[in-house]
Amino acid sequence: MHLGRKRCLVGLVGVLVIGVLVGSLVLSFPGASQQGLIPEELVVGMVPSRAATILQPPVEGMAKLVLDYVQKNGFPQVKRVRAVVPESYPATIEAIGAEKIHVGLLGPFQIVLVVDNYGAIPINVAKRGANLTFRSQFMVHVDSTLKALKDNDQDPKNDLVSLVKSGATVRFSYGGSSTSTSGFLFPCKTLKDLGILPGDYKNFKTIRAANHLASAIAVYKKDVDVGAGFDDVRQSLNTEQAKKELGWKPGDPEPSTKVNVIGYSDDIPNDGIVAIKALDAKLRETIKRAFVEIMKTEEGKKYAKDALDATDFVPVPEEYDMLKALEAVRVVAKEIQPNLAKCENQ
Repeated sequence: MHLGRKRCLVGLVGVLVIGVLVGSLVLSFPGASQQGLIPEELVVGMVPSRAATILQPPVEGMAKLVLDYVQKNGFPQVKRVRAVVPESYPATIEAIGAEKIHVGLLGPFQIVLVVDNYGAIPINVAKRGANLTFRSQFMVHVDSTLKALKDNDQDPKNDLVSLVKSGATVRFSYGGSSTSTSGFLFPCKTLKDLGILPGDYKNFKTIRAANHLASAIAVYKKDVDVGAGFDDVRQSLNTEQAKKELGWKPGDPEPSTKVNVIGYSDDIPNDGIVAIKALDAKLRETIKRAFVEIMKTEEGKKYAKDALDATDFVPVPEEYDMLKALEAVRVVAKEIQPNLAKCENQ
């Protein structure tokens, strides 16, 4: 009896030792914690609202500043940071869903999609001056006779509605993917409210530009009569890369001066920053603080301006109810997304 008990005790001790060892391995396994994921390489991604060559440097700059803050504030196990600008809006969303991107700099509708489909958590919202909202803008070349979106009492021939309804051929460019809030969804909603959905007019021809800047470039080059993009994408025309593409020469007027704005959409909540649900909660809070703190540096301000036209980052939800603000986007998306064909006419 005593020998049997001794063997049982030895066996039990062995099980306990193995359990402790296995537990230790789990707790010390790279990238994991009891609370959630702590990756050795933190991946920060941004939707391609402009060319990746324009966005990559500032996103990478912000990511490195965030890494430095995270390492100094409790997470030295995060060794590296990688900045990515996927080739499309859907690719960015899919990468977040697959946890290949841990922190995403997204437009409002992309935030809705990753929150609803993958449980992503908004951590910051971009602030532009005093504004937490922005708009889509409708652009024309300075040589265009178009001066407004809808009837102008002074000269009804100078508005987009009258031009479309007259039967004249009108070429229009959306700024990117159908999941782009300010490049597609809200411009389409504006056209719908004006009664000139392209799908209802054979003469109203549309193209899907690669991104917002491409839409502005199409206007600049007179490839289209009207283009949509975020407010104010015209400033991106003045970047070194855009000037090179446009054949700009020193002494020429700034490219942005060749494009006028004739109208705007309704207000849209600003772009924001989300973290994947699997990320460790304390790390997620530290990253949230990091984006606020880097805006106190000159480097951080420059990178945020170049990437998002942001002048600050506001924490969510302490200072801003992002989910509530996104309801306006949900309403527009619910109206437009099921009827995308009506928004386009090739």
